[in-house]
Amino acid sequence: MHEEEGGADKLLWEVELKKLNESLPRERRRFSDLSNESRPAYKNLAGETVYFNKEELEEFAKAIPKGGSSMIRLPIVIVRESALKKGTYLVDGNEFEVEAVNRLLDRPPYNNRYLFRPEVLELTKRFPSIITFGFII
Repeated sequence: MHEEEGGADKLLWEVELKKLNESLPRERRRFSDLSNESRPAYKNLAGETVYFNKEELEEFAKAIPKGGSSMIRLPIVIVRESALKKGTYLVDGNEFEVEAVNRLLDRPPYNNRYLFRPEVLELTKRFPSIITFGFII
């Protein structure tokens, strides 16, 4: 009986996690491509088209490391992983994306993937169309 309950709980968590992650992009798009489009956008897992704000893209461009515009893919995905301490998040991206996020936060541009709640709040306030969230158990 307990095995059945455990399986049902696991299934419930998987369904809920899938719902939470529907805002994630089906495919992240290169900044260099987006910056040349009149209405830059991406499709999320729910099938919705999500448009980037052009002013946010222009501001974000200032933080891109030299030669990195073709290496940076948007949106920036910030992950909340249950194994991390409360209030700790992770930038899910390559070294250029991590460096750009660190520059946006005026942090040293070393490979620091970890963010804390106040930094995440600052990013989402300044760049709501560029930041999205994922959840991992």
